[in-house]
Amino acid sequence: MSRRLQAVRRRLAFFDEYRAPYRAAVRRAGVWRAAPATWAFLALTLLVSLLWHIPGAHHAVLGCCAYRATDLAHWQRAARLAASAFLVLRPVEVAWSVAACWLLLAPLEAAVGTRRIVAVGAVGNLVPTLSTGLAWLASHPGAAGAPLDVGTSAMVVAAGAALVVWSRSLPIAALLVLALAVDVLVESDLATAEHLLALAVGVGSMLLLRSPERRSALQRAPRASPGSR
Repeated sequence: MSRRLQAVRRRLAFFDEYRAPYRAAVRRAGVWRAAPATWAFLALTLLVSLLWHIPGAHHAVLGCCAYRATDLAHWQRAARLAASAFLVLRPVEVAWSVAACWLLLAPLEAAVGTRRIVAVGAVGNLVPTLSTGLAWLASHPGAAGAPLDVGTSAMVVAAGAALVVWSRSLPIAALLVLALAVDVLVESDLATAEHLLALAVGVGSMLLLRSPERRSALQRAPRASPGSR
């Protein structure tokens, strides 16, 4: 029994490995300061989503965050695109967002820094949502109203992809692929396309953000003199 338990622990060791920078940051600075952007994002998402269900505040949330593809045709409403990630409508999406912040966003922020995760999250939400919105408009010319396109999923997928690039962990990559496979089966074609775009954006963003580090590391590395062997 103990051997089986040890084998299971070895297989799940990657959970401890990729979260090690976050745990170290928590011990050093506390939970909030270890990943301030992540917890601020989660707090704002929970607040906005709660206000959506309150009659007196529903109209304000509708105006700021309830993005539809048809909003792109009106510049006054197009700004909802940026805020659409802060609104989740179903309890399962709330649970998904909380779990994603704890398991993905906070460890990634502790590892790569606040500015980088903000960049990955912003691009991971804007590019896929805008692209699929334009695709919907192209396939529905003259349509008066599009379905709501809100939630944290595109940002979370982008962050998960970035985490795979940073950690180079095959188990995390396998879990991400499994989640996307389930997504393909249960979501609409447009939502699936949005999440696949977010995956590509997350990978590309992290590769771009890591390239300056590689260049600086190469510049700091000692160079052999021409006569040395």
